[in-house]
Amino acid sequence: MREQYMRQVEKVLDLPRRAKKEVLRDLGEVFDSALEHGESEADVIARLGSPQEFAAAAREQLEPKNRSRLGWAVSGALAVVAAAVLAAYISAPKPPEDAIGWAAGSTDIAVAGALPNLAPVIGIVLAAAAVANAVRLIRRRGR
Repeated sequence: MREQYMRQVEKVLDLPRRAKKEVLRDLGEVFDSALEHGESEADVIARLGSPQEFAAAAREQLEPKNRSRLGWAVSGALAVVAAAVLAAYISAPKPPEDAIGWAAGSTDIAVAGALPNLAPVIGIVLAAAAVANAVRLIRRRGR
């Protein structure tokens, strides 16, 4: 009964290997201590809840509370920077196709091909990173 419970906890516990080993070691100590004090394995399992509930509680205790907020802040910052880079690229004046260089104003001189189209690539990469981070946070919250 105990071994089956611990295997199920190990299966559903989504933590790094070292943290998972520590949780399972502590869980074994909980069982040992309870048995020494006259509790049965069934009593311990009833007290701890389902393996999913125990794993969720352990994960919540080990993960910092602000990690999720920081993750969302990072996603937001990436999205803002991506939008700024793409907006700057889109709104920047473009030289005529056959021009070597040109002036958009008295102090704005551009040379064609001076900065190859890196701005849209950078913007798209930043936007993809923001979306990937948000998806990771949503999946983590669902567990």
